[in-house]
Amino acid sequence: MSGLEEAIAHIRGQQQTDISAIRYYLYSSCPDVVKALQKIDHENTQPKRRKGFNLVKRESKKQGFIYYARFSHNGKTLPTKFNTHTNNLAVAEQFARDNKNRLVEEYLARQDGRMFTILEEFYKNEQNLYISERSIKEYNAAIHSKFIPFLRSEKIATLNQITKTTLTKFQDSLQAAGLKAQTVNNTLKPVKKILAALTRKGIITDNPGDHVKGIKVHEKDRKERGCYDLEKIQGVFKKRWKDEESCLLCLLIYTTGMRNCEIKKIKLKDIQIIDGCRFISVKKSKTPNGVRLVPIHDFVYRKLKARAVKNKKDSSSLLFDYHNADPFNDANNELARMLKVSDEELESENITFYSGRHYWKTLMNAEGLGEDIEEIFMGHKVVGDVKKLYNHRDKQGKMRLIKKAKQVFLILDRCIFTKP
Repeated sequence: MSGLEEAIAHIRGQQQTDISAIRYYLYSSCPDVVKALQKIDHENTQPKRRKGFNLVKRESKKQGFIYYARFSHNGKTLPTKFNTHTNNLAVAEQFARDNKNRLVEEYLARQDGRMFTILEEFYKNEQNLYISERSIKEYNAAIHSKFIPFLRSEKIATLNQITKTTLTKFQDSLQAAGLKAQTVNNTLKPVKKILAALTRKGIITDNPGDHVKGIKVHEKDRKERGCYDLEKIQGVFKKRWKDEESCLLCLLIYTTGMRNCEIKKIKLKDIQIIDGCRFISVKKSKTPNGVRLVPIHDFVYRKLKARAVKNKKDSSSLLFDYHNADPFNDANNELARMLKVSDEELESENITFYSGRHYWKTLMNAEGLGEDIEEIFMGHKVVGDVKKLYNHRDKQGKMRLIKKAKQVFLILDRCIFTKP
């Protein structure tokens, strides 16, 4: 009698069935038979659900069969299967564990348009963007009118489907529609801002915007910067402004012609007096030629001094400790409000905060101050003769510098500080 037959006879001889005893007897008497039965049972039984998923087999011509994963979400099994691309059970389980969250999120996004909701509402709901109200409107419009329609046309429904290639194709589509390089770059900016925020929050793992460069802008493609008519600014700084900081920023650029980056570095200790005239000593600038002395009107100096006192700034502190361009954009919008200029006119004329520098240059030239004004006070390229002529360390050069500065102050009194 074989071992298996003996085991069966023994089991039949039990008057009261004890499952534990029977199991022990089988394991000890017929170990090889038990292993064979277990193997058959394992191969023919579907794997049980593990941590929110289960695996099912589907026929495959190449591999015989492939495991597909079915996931559950909020206690309900999703009505779709996801290919694990393997017939190895351990590998299939690892794939399901590693990719469950991503695959479920993508499925849900396709079902309820979650990605489009995030994009559509981002600039309405997001806090701490540090951009002006005007920029928020412009960015939101670019997302609604350009980026979302492009994604729909490309049949992209989830955030993880937005790749470097997607953004590059978006750039190409904008150029094909006739937009210039600078406009294309400005349109991509709000998209990159959203992707960066989603990456910080862990909603997407990699920011494709980091891998896409802006299109090179050639000089011929740059939009010419506009500025206000010369008489339009007259008297505006004698009025009461709603925002004092915006007033002071506009006052500085429209009366000195300084660059934005230079204004951010102003300290009281950098203001010096030479023969009764005050100058801001610009020690760091965009270019080496930007290191210069800039005449500052007494009216503007008093405003700067008052700001320092109000904000408890000492002579070594930055008067405008800014980390982005928002204050300058806000100041430009506030000036437009004071002058009753609409957002549409600002856009069409391309008038920005930096336009104040263009205004100052135009005003000085119109008042006959001379071409060398750009070199000695604006930080443009200085030829050797001009540099030598206005060397303020030289007595004669200092006299010429003071004379030019006083001419600047007279022009400002006549054309800006006098009420129309």
